[in-house]
Amino acid sequence: MKIVRKKKADNRTEELGRLRSEVQSLRRQLRRSQSLATLGTMTAMVAHEFNNILTPVINYAQLAKANPALSAKALSYAASGGQRAYEICNAILGLTRDQPPQPAEVKVLELLNDTLSAMARDPARDAIELVVDVPAELTVNTRAVELQQVLLNLLINAREAVLKRPAPRRIEITAAGESSRTIIRISDNGVGIARKDLPRIFDPFYTTGKGSGRSGQGCGLGLSFCRQAAGALGGRLLVASTAGEGSTFSVVLPSEVLAAAAG
Repeated sequence: MKIVRKKKADNRTEELGRLRSEVQSLRRQLRRSQSLATLGTMTAMVAHEFNNILTPVINYAQLAKANPALSAKALSYAASGGQRAYEICNAILGLTRDQPPQPAEVKVLELLNDTLSAMARDPARDAIELVVDVPAELTVNTRAVELQQVLLNLLINAREAVLKRPAPRRIEITAAGESSRTIIRISDNGVGIARKDLPRIFDPFYTTGKGSGRSGQGCGLGLSFCRQAAGALGGRLLVASTAGEGSTFSVVLPSEVLAAAAG
């Protein structure tokens, strides 16, 4: 009788272990799917920016064919345009690479600049004032790709929020290190979030509805993904918002991140 009970207990333990493994695998797949979905929302911005890069390159190349004196200028446009296109592609590819889930020292300003490059489109083209106030020496011990995915989602949301209002449009990114934590804040003066929606904006599949300001036409997974990813890094994602005035999302990270948090 004891042997039968032990076998049943062993079977339950084995089944529980298998289910936990499957849940962890599904979570990883969901995070990757959300990352790819985020990149999908950037397609229009990237295509528009590539068009801006290629148009002068093509025009000057055609002019140089008719007038060799313009060859130097054509080559200059081709070189600068090619470099910009390379930077955009490299930044986007960095977001899709599978990297070992091990934390490392990351310079916050460099990570933010790479994230902004991945967005491709210059905010000034949409009359958006972008203010970045991040100390060059500020570092955080984290998994860079996961943090970058969080920041990218928040920046895309901020852009969408300010585009729903006339100028002046402003997005401000600040970061500061304290004794036990680092806080990265992304603020905008967009349409904000209604008070009734605030308690639920991090719920999976919850959307605020068309015209309400943030992710109204999405599937409601972006902010949920951001909060889960911040938690997996040992941190938190906080929000403060006033409808009609704007929002501030704060990524709070501890000074040390355990590799075990990757699951």
